[in-house]
Amino acid sequence: MIKVLFIRVPSDEMYDEVFTSLQDKVSEECLVEAGSFRNKGVAIRRVLGEALAVFALRKYFRMPFGSYRFARGEKGKPFVAEREDVFFNISHSGVYVVCAVSDGEIGVDIEKRSKARMEVAGRFFHAQEVRELEVASGVEQDKLFYDYWSVKESFLKYTGTGLTRPLSSFAVRFSDGKISLSEGMRELPLYVYPCLIDTGYACYVCGEYNEKPALCAVSLQELIC
Repeated sequence: MIKVLFIRVPSDEMYDEVFTSLQDKVSEECLVEAGSFRNKGVAIRRVLGEALAVFALRKYFRMPFGSYRFARGEKGKPFVAEREDVFFNISHSGVYVVCAVSDGEIGVDIEKRSKARMEVAGRFFHAQEVRELEVASGVEQDKLFYDYWSVKESFLKYTGTGLTRPLSSFAVRFSDGKISLSEGMRELPLYVYPCLIDTGYACYVCGEYNEKPALCAVSLQELIC
């Protein structure tokens, strides 16, 4: 089971109101961390991310808030403490915050599309990916760059290593509608699927199940209730 929930970030003038309305929907740790950010946009995304996770755990796993606690792995990946059958992951970019939940390990990433950053690809991507980007051009190159970036991030978030693992240590391949990940000559036994939230964004989920994720748009009112 893979569910991907997403919500639009409210306008700047609503930040304080939203922060207040979600205070009893997230952990004290989340509130303290969000309150330490000078940038209110970063703070509200932190709160919305955890609020989405809380909402998803209640909706799909019947876990009421307060019956569990969140913890973090060695590299910072959040997880539900003392549960080995519930997994979640959070990402945000632009005006969206997303949360993937599953009964297997999961990673999700969303990236707002822009111009391809070929200097970044040349320094950090796998050589195979760089060659594919150099063949492409214009809008096609821009799209491919962010597709690569989002897939890579979803895999690193699945593993829990984050950017401590080089982006060039594995290769992403798009072929005949399938997305594969490989290390050297070995294809990894994982599945990657796109999450078609908005054409202006690349969003992918990486997990252990060969099933398309079910997308669920969540409103602010649903989080508050």
